[in-house]
Order: sequence, then C-alpha cells, then structure tokens
Amino acid sequence: MWAKTSAIWLILAAAAFAQNEDEKKKDEEAKAKIAEFKKELKGAKGDKDVARAIEGLGEFQHPKVLTEMKPFLQRVGDVGAAAAEQISKYKKDKDAGETLIGAASASKDKDMVVKFIRYAGDTEYKGILSKLTSLFRHKEVDAAKEAVDSCAKLRTRDAIDPLLNLWKEMEGIKEETKSGKNDTGLGGLSGGLGVGASMQDEQLKRKRELTPAVETALKKITGEEFKDLRAANDWWRKNKATFKDPE
Repeated sequence: MWAKTSAIWLILAAAAFAQNEDEKKKDEEAKAKIAEFKKELKGAKGDKDVARAIEGLGEFQHPKVLTEMKPFLQRVGDVGAAAAEQISKYKKDKDAGETLIGAASASKDKDMVVKFIRYAGDTEYKGILSKLTSLFRHKEVDAAKEAVDSCAKLRTRDAIDPLLNLWKEMEGIKEETKSGKNDTGLGGLSGGLGVGASMQDEQLKRKRELTPAVETALKKITGEEFKDLRAANDWWRKNKATFKDPE
C-alpha cells in the first residue's frame, strides 16, 4: 500500500513539475513577444503599422499579452479596433469580456462603441450579459442592436427574458396611420410638430432595427423560429423550467 501511494505521489509531483515548466516557458515566450512588439512600435510610421503590430502580438495568447493590448482600446480607428479584435479571441475569458464591455461604456466614439460591443460578444463570456442588456437602451440604435446581437453569441437562457421584454417594448411603439395619426391617440404629434416628429422617427427606427435583431437572437439561442411575440412568450412559458443553455 505504501509503495502504491508513493508511486501516485511521484506521478502527481511529476505532472505538477511539468505543468510549472510549461507555464514558465509560455511566460518567457510572452515576454519575448512583447519585447518584439515594443520594438515594432518604435518603427511604426502610422496607425496602420501600429494595428499590424498589435495583430502580430495577438497571435500569441497569454495574460501578459492581453494586459499589453488593453491600453490601445483607448485609441480610435484601426488601432483600437485591432486591439479589440485580438482581445475578443480569448474565448470565455472573464478579463477579456469585461475589458471590452468596459471599453464600450467608456468610449465617446460611436463607431468604436459598436465595435467594442461586437467584440465583447465574440468572447462568449456570459458574465457580461447584464451589461449587454443595459445597452439595449443605448441612445445610438446601432449600439443597441449590436448589444442584442452579442447576447445571441453568449447562447445563454438568461438572455431570453430580457430579449422578450425588449420585443414587447418595441411592440408598444405604434406605427403612424395614413391619416397622420398614430395608434397611441396622439393626433398630429408626428406630423405637425418638429420635436414630436423627430422623436417618433427615432422610435420607429429603433423598432424597425431592434425587432428583427431580437427575433434572430432568440432563434440562435433557442433554435426556434417564432412568428410573433405571442408565440415566443407561449413557447417560453412552456419550456422555461427545462430549457438548458445550448452547447
């Protein structure tokens, strides 16, 4: 018995030693890659060169490399997008997912916000779901739509209720009738008043963009295609207790 126990401990110790050595090797490789990257940056003549250097650095995935790329998310255009894309390749990684969704919240540039939300979803890290659903009400419709699309990428049952609620909210936005009145009973609000017309147009745009996005997201998560909101709600009531996250 003692000999058998000793053999097991020796095997475990050898495995731990091998793992430790492998981690040391990867750590050294990461340091070398970062040093090479910094050398490239010194010779960079513009954003295109910096973006290329980031893409090269991102080929080697390691926590140190991820940390090195984070500051570039503060840049707009090619550089910020390149950093976001490389970070998005850290699948199911908490640091990557939270970093990208945080960058989306911090950025003042519309295009970068949309890209950061998209790449945050690409990480497939489910822990960012609540932050994505809060972006459903982003003032920029493109950003809200990207948040819906990214929810689909997470493929989690926890996204279904927020998506259904958003669909219901969109259903509540009434289309204008031919007479110039809308179904809310607010007479000529959208026809005669500049501010009212602008608000109505924004709401209708939001509805037309987000409703199909929600339908697509629900299909990706559930595998079901719903003809309308009522059908989706009926299905969810019947299946909510047993539905599991897709593999």
